[in-house]
Amino acid sequence: MFPDPCGAELERAVREGADHKQVVPNEYAVVHSGTAPKPPTGTKFSGAIGPTPESAAAAVPHGQIHVSTVGAVRDAGGVVEWNPEVSRHQTVNRQHVDITEAGPTVSSEPQRNPVPRRQRIDGNQP
Repeated sequence: MFPDPCGAELERAVREGADHKQVVPNEYAVVHSGTAPKPPTGTKFSGAIGPTPESAAAAVPHGQIHVSTVGAVRDAGGVVEWNPEVSRHQTVNRQHVDITEAGPTVSSEPQRNPVPRRQRIDGNQP
């Protein structure tokens, strides 16, 4: 499942002048790891986006995730900023975002990543 073509589309849009803080559509799913404690309000943390929860979940290696939508984060005063990064296995992740929540989290409780490990980013790595 990884990568979803949305990452290349966002890259093209930013290259053509779109704001990296606004380029991700509100209806996109946003996920982040479900095992680490969430940082304090106002602190950036990593996540991934996609047009569906499954496509977003494929862009993280973790077995547990929290899920929301980009619009829900923004409606609560937060920011979802498109920020591609290179994984520890040197895979470019164009679905990576920095999330900053402005108040209580709008993400789900931790849940199992619905994407099998082999279909996630770096799923073929040890």
